[in-house]
Amino acid sequence: MIKCVLIKQAGLHIPSVHLNVVSGLTLTETAGDLAIAAAICSSFLEYPIPKGIAFIGEIGLSGELRTVPRIDKRVHALAKLGYKTCVVPKQAVKALGTEGLENIKIVGCKNLKEFINVVFSR
Repeated sequence: MIKCVLIKQAGLHIPSVHLNVVSGLTLTETAGDLAIAAAICSSFLEYPIPKGIAFIGEIGLSGELRTVPRIDKRVHALAKLGYKTCVVPKQAVKALGTEGLENIKIVGCKNLKEFINVVFSR
């Protein structure tokens, strides 16, 4: 589904996608949608994902980015792990606040096109 949305909403003409998840885990939660899209775009655009960046968010069929449950706890955990940047849906930025997030930059994006422009701009 993520590949189809990238083709339709972001205009990427991706031929085929093979996704391998570590240890054969099954992904059942939508919070990883944005990270999967980042991996696909990185490969297709031949542009590496910058070090220290994380992605949290669900992708809707029209390309919009949606917030996920407990996003505040997820971002705080990333900050404690040493991540420098976290890309989240734009509507989640206000809900996160600033307490405990002094060492991590929060970047909000409203849709896939904006996400690709922010993360993969040269």
